[in-house]
Amino acid sequence: MTEQLLKGVRVIDFTDFLAGPYIGMYFADMGADVIKFENLRSGGNFVRTARPKEKNSGLSMYFQNLNRNKRGVALDLKQPEGKELFAKLIASADVLIENNRPGVMKRLGFDWEACKTINPRLIYASISGFGQYGPNSHRPGYDLIAQAMGGSMSITGWPGSEPTRAGMAIGDMFAGLNAGFAICASLYKRMETGKGNHIDVALVDSIVSGMEAKLMQYLYEGVSPVMTGNKYISSAPYDSFKAKDDYFVIASGTDKHFASLSAAMGMPELASDPLYLDTESRKANADALKAIINQWASDKTVDEVVAIIDSAGIPVGPIYNCQRVCEDKNIVDVREMLVQIPAPKGHPEAPAQLTVIGNPIKMEETPCQYTKAAPDLGEDNEAIFQELGVTGEEIARYREMQVMN
Repeated sequence: MTEQLLKGVRVIDFTDFLAGPYIGMYFADMGADVIKFENLRSGGNFVRTARPKEKNSGLSMYFQNLNRNKRGVALDLKQPEGKELFAKLIASADVLIENNRPGVMKRLGFDWEACKTINPRLIYASISGFGQYGPNSHRPGYDLIAQAMGGSMSITGWPGSEPTRAGMAIGDMFAGLNAGFAICASLYKRMETGKGNHIDVALVDSIVSGMEAKLMQYLYEGVSPVMTGNKYISSAPYDSFKAKDDYFVIASGTDKHFASLSAAMGMPELASDPLYLDTESRKANADALKAIINQWASDKTVDEVVAIIDSAGIPVGPIYNCQRVCEDKNIVDVREMLVQIPAPKGHPEAPAQLTVIGNPIKMEETPCQYTKAAPDLGEDNEAIFQELGVTGEEIARYREMQVMN
């Protein structure tokens, strides 16, 4: 089997919902020993029952997709024995990722200060709505709150419409990826210092960071950006357009692009028209230009329009729904963005293979691998704690005490 980048790195994934499990999934795909920790007393992660579900077994594919390649541990941390076992796990780990509300880990006895005493080399990543400090740190924060308070909803939607969230949970995913980047940087630095690190990533901060030029527009021009639909304010035609059967997008960013586009449409004169001569004039007359393109495309299918414009070297594409994404062979087969994992061992009613979303990072020498379904609650308790020196007799006693299942 091909070597993997993070083989030998142990990560405790003490997370629920999306931001934490998402980056834990990346680490697992790259070969880290990611141990999914769940609270036995509460019955494990909330999203174990989330839709969509595999129809025969009822398995949550939300949970399966985010937790493939991980091993699973479940303990009752309200009992002293559960805390002792979790401390053994901390002592063996390189990384801990948690996305509880600030204060929860301290009440459990496993905040950063406690964990670095157990394991000074530990990289401890905290993901939360508003961060670990500040007047809002105690508040619960989810993706919708982050998109609202980070500014992105104010610029998403059509002019005059209600503020709109992005269709994906971008606050969660941005935060997860930011945490992952910081974890890798901290692991690198630890090779030099031997010391761990505490990483504090907030969903709201992550959205603010992603506002890039929009926030700069306010800071340096005094203008708070507004909703523009699919139109870019910095270039034109850079928008969505309508063919006879569906919508498509054009991303024409330069004068050269527009000259080639005009020629491909059979209207080369547009490139020398004073209304569309350069970027500034096209921006000022973007609505009129959009009407021209829509009229040109009105008797053509999206596929015909895309073929014409693409042949001229202009960035263009259809607007896919999920069905079309899954039917695109380049996305699914060539780029391997839908992959198979074996079904969980304890679910014989499930199909032999489950389809999940592939990792977007492609690496020639150390490719991501997909070898294991998400663990059942506490599936690997015995194996993992025996690795840490806990005997079979002790495990049996812990089960009797309902410290573990």
